[in-house]
Amino acid sequence: MGDLSLSQFEAKIMFSSEADLSRWSGNTLRSGFGAHLRSLVCIHGAEAGEREAAACESCLLQRSCVYDFFYNSRPPEGVKVLRKQSDIPRPFVFDPPFSGRHSAGSTNDFRFTLIGRGMEYLPYFLLALRNLGESGMSRGYRLGYGKFCIEAVDCIGYGARNEIFSGDTVYNRAIPMSYQEMLKASAEHRGDLTVRFTTPAQIKEGDRYTAAPSFRGLISRLLFRANALAEFYGSGMLYDNEQVLSILGHCRQVSIARANTEEIRTKRYFHKQKMKKQNLPPSFVGEITYRGEFPREVMALLELGRLIHVGKMATFGNGMYEVEV
Repeated sequence: MGDLSLSQFEAKIMFSSEADLSRWSGNTLRSGFGAHLRSLVCIHGAEAGEREAAACESCLLQRSCVYDFFYNSRPPEGVKVLRKQSDIPRPFVFDPPFSGRHSAGSTNDFRFTLIGRGMEYLPYFLLALRNLGESGMSRGYRLGYGKFCIEAVDCIGYGARNEIFSGDTVYNRAIPMSYQEMLKASAEHRGDLTVRFTTPAQIKEGDRYTAAPSFRGLISRLLFRANALAEFYGSGMLYDNEQVLSILGHCRQVSIARANTEEIRTKRYFHKQKMKKQNLPPSFVGEITYRGEFPREVMALLELGRLIHVGKMATFGNGMYEVEV
């Protein structure tokens, strides 16, 4: 059995100008952050932004580039499992800031999780976020909207919180967590369990996207994402195929007691493809109460999923949820 290490951070910010985050704040944060990370580390400078993926594919420094590691993820050399996987999960996740309009002087916060070797690049992450604040994170940022300063960044662990960024100083106080630790601390649960999806989740079950996935459908997508992250950025898959089938077999016995969800349809502009806004598959928010027996492994996976999210576009902040037992 492999393992997956990760750390979660909370950034507290103060807006120095009005900001409009009323439209998909996770997309605004991730896209703006990516542009500033690239300008911070890319030797091609502004030219890279015009050539996009082509600039990365032909770059001699591609394998050692921080931006390429985070945004153009690919299977590591020598990986034997999932090596033909085309949709490689990124080694970071944003928990987006609160949506809405914000006045100058107001505060907000958001979280981000760095996975595996991604934790080594925390200083680059913080510098890119600081530069994003100087340029603005909002609709109309070119007109000066959405500027902010980072007041503090803390690393959050179980029962612990360490300040790791204040002013221009980065402290080496990250709190690592791992799936195996979560597994050891987990216990089986019987009865009702409520999963509250706080950001849009895209979960496909069978051949269609659903706004009320079965528990087996939910855990199937979570298992696939967790295994892929552990294989590419950890010490190997958390569960082999036989173990996956066993876990999903237990999940078949879990039923939906209540479902109160809302389907969401939206569009997104794909910068790399330079396409017009495209309709995204439907997603949903709301809560689902499942009823049955939940093994220790499932409870640990649900805990891990709070940090890595579930479903498509997790790095944007999609698929974030809370669990209530």
